[in-house]
Amino acid sequence: MRRTAIRIAAAVFFATVLLLGLVVAFPGNRGTFIGVYELVLGGIAVAVLVGSLQKLRPQRWERSPFDRRPEKPDPPAAVGELERIDRLVVLGSGNAFDLHYRLRPLLRDLARERLHARHGIELDRDAERARPLLGEELWELVRPERELGRRSGPGVPPPVLAQVVDRLEAL
Repeated sequence: MRRTAIRIAAAVFFATVLLLGLVVAFPGNRGTFIGVYELVLGGIAVAVLVGSLQKLRPQRWERSPFDRRPEKPDPPAAVGELERIDRLVVLGSGNAFDLHYRLRPLLRDLARERLHARHGIELDRDAERARPLLGEELWELVRPERELGRRSGPGVPPPVLAQVVDRLEAL
């Protein structure tokens, strides 16, 4: 409270000193300077009044419910990865080149991890044990010695890819 009173007194003192200096320097414009001085004192009074009303406001009324913005839900984090996999599936079903160089590495990684974690089988080392577990469609895509064949050949049809995914999930 005392700090506020000192600030108000300093503002009034500064305005008064400025008024006296201007009246002495330009005696012919005394009426204009006094009008401006009165406006400055009115502004100081309004600032003091608003400040004192803010201090009287109850503390529990910090923010109005209308001032609060509704919280936006966080976007799902895995959307980017799902979009990438979706692109790989579309490309892999389009032509043999994208199937071999884009979708096949993902399928091989999944098959390798599932075989190792659940059956203790290495995909590249234990091909004889891995083949019956993977099934013919999946084995044909992930076998280590698979070659590209025709670059512009067809990719894997969506029904076959659905069977491959089902087989991976069943591992």
